[in-house]
Parts: sequence; structure tokens; C-alpha cells
Amino acid sequence: MPTPSKARAVVKTAIIAATYAALTFSLAPLSFGEVQVRVANALIGLVPLVGMPGVVGISLGVLIGNLASPLGPLDLLSAVPTFASLLILLRLKRVSVLAGLACYTAILSAWVGFLLNHLLGLPFVIVFAYLIVGIGIATVGLGYLLYASLKMVLRDSGGGRADRKAEHEGKK
Repeated sequence: MPTPSKARAVVKTAIIAATYAALTFSLAPLSFGEVQVRVANALIGLVPLVGMPGVVGISLGVLIGNLASPLGPLDLLSAVPTFASLLILLRLKRVSVLAGLACYTAILSAWVGFLLNHLLGLPFVIVFAYLIVGIGIATVGLGYLLYASLKMVLRDSGGGRADRKAEHEGKK
């Protein structure tokens, strides 16, 4: 039987994956192509706060969301650089969340630019420039806004359960 913390992690992963996929599907015209602002990428701001459930949830969300991609099955591979980039973000969170979000943006812009160049013959450098702006708006802009807002809310509400427990034990 799974422990409560493992069950909680699975639930977080599922909620993040479903939300990411739903946003990608519902905003499909903005989510695909050489000029894209994938609003679902704002959820990447959750990764520094929730850890591995965020990494796995976003990666699964990308896999599911890309089922609607006009690039076909090859775009399903985008879950791999997404996973790797999110691990980098998780690693950089202690140094700078913004740097981690910027790394994600650069890596995914290069990957999608490669796909669009390879599959559609679009010029890589121009497409990369468009992508880095669009992905950057969603990831660095909206993602950091989500991260900072939730971090403030969590701090103002007493942090997490562990923080409240430590605070309570300190009062004894």
C-alpha cells in the first residue's frame, strides 16, 4: 500500500499533467507552430515548489498535449528534452529560479526549432528567435509570476506542513 506522501505525489503529478494537457488542447492555436505562446508552460513555475511531481507532471502533460500537434508523432519526443530541462530547473532552483526557467526556454526553443526546421524546412535561426520570445513569455514571464505568487502565498500562510510542525515543536 502506498504511503500518504507517495499517494500525494502521484495526485500532484496527475493534476499537473491533466492541467497542462487541458491548457495545451484548449489553446491549441497558441500552443503549436513557429510562433507560439504555450500558456500551459506557465505551470513550469510549479516545479521549484513541488519538485519531482512537477517534473513528471509537466513531462506527461507535454506528451499528452502534443498528441494534438500538427507535427505528428515526432513531437511526442518533446517530452524527453522537457524532462531533462525540468531537471535542470530543479537543480538550479537554489541558485536562481529565473536562470532555470531561462535554461528551459533556451533548450525547448532549440528543440522545437530543430523539429520545425527538420519537418517543415523552416529556417532554424529565425524560428528559434520567434520561439525563444514566445516560450520565454509563457515560461519565464508567466511561469515566474506563478512561482513568485505561490511562494508568497505559501510563506504568508505559514509555509508548508513541515514548517508549521517545526514552528509548533519550537514553541513547546
